[in-house]
Amino acid sequence: MSTALTEDVQVLRSGLASDQPEIEVTLRLPRESAKKVLALLDAEQTTGAVVVPAKQEFTTTEAAKILGMSRPTLMRMIERRGIEFRMVGKHHRIPATSIQKLREFLDEDHMAVVAELANKYGNVD
Repeated sequence: MSTALTEDVQVLRSGLASDQPEIEVTLRLPRESAKKVLALLDAEQTTGAVVVPAKQEFTTTEAAKILGMSRPTLMRMIERRGIEFRMVGKHHRIPATSIQKLREFLDEDHMAVVAELANKYGNVD
């Protein structure tokens, strides 16, 4: 992390330590970090944001929670090879990248269904 970014993070932490309802800070971010921040803010405004810990793999219970589905539903996907996994002994581990890909697919799929229903039935107030 650059010195400038480290300082910016400290300013943000200080702002969050106050009880102010709004915090004004200026951040200098690497382009990739800025994309992640924007994606998080977009998700918060549209479907709700989920912050995924920086782990490489997750248990099926953890993955199901992140994906917003039951563990049995996720296990059916695993059985049908609908999501990448590896075995650790008798246990399944799911890579974080696969969870993200599936989450994006499910979000796109849900939006397509909503759009189809809106087209079929029109806007209902």
